[in-house]
Amino acid sequence: MRGKSLPFATIAAVFGFASMANAANVTSINPQSIILALQNAGYKAIMSKTDSGDPLIETASDGNTIMIVMTDCIEHKACPTTEFVGIWDCSESLEKCKQVAHSFNNEEGPVHVIMSDDGKTATTYSYLLYDDIGISEALFIKNLITFNYYNNKFTSDVAKK
Repeated sequence: MRGKSLPFATIAAVFGFASMANAANVTSINPQSIILALQNAGYKAIMSKTDSGDPLIETASDGNTIMIVMTDCIEHKACPTTEFVGIWDCSESLEKCKQVAHSFNNEEGPVHVIMSDDGKTATTYSYLLYDDIGISEALFIKNLITFNYYNNKFTSDVAKK
């Protein structure tokens, strides 16, 4: 998988989750808070930038790379939106990827799929919106786990005969 920032996305479902003791809130306005939340939960967190210069964090779950892209930024800072992004090579299964993407996009789930490159690339994505206060680390990780669940579901649905 490779990371890209995409202009389209859907708001992720927000799940109620109690705050962790002594944990700071997570907000994409402060990307370091995302890195800390990931590391506190045992995930890797590698900070870089998108081609346009906005913050990007690479992490992984279940062997899949997940890009966390800060978007709607003002001068590449103060980004009120985060995209969870997974990118899949569909060149070996064009029709199945398109079929599964169509199914995902017609569900009420928090994760959707964009097909690009003549159907050779599938991008799973989900949005999280923030304010200055942010959300608890536990809720952030719950949203990551939810994205990962659907990300894995996309892969397994494509693999089904």
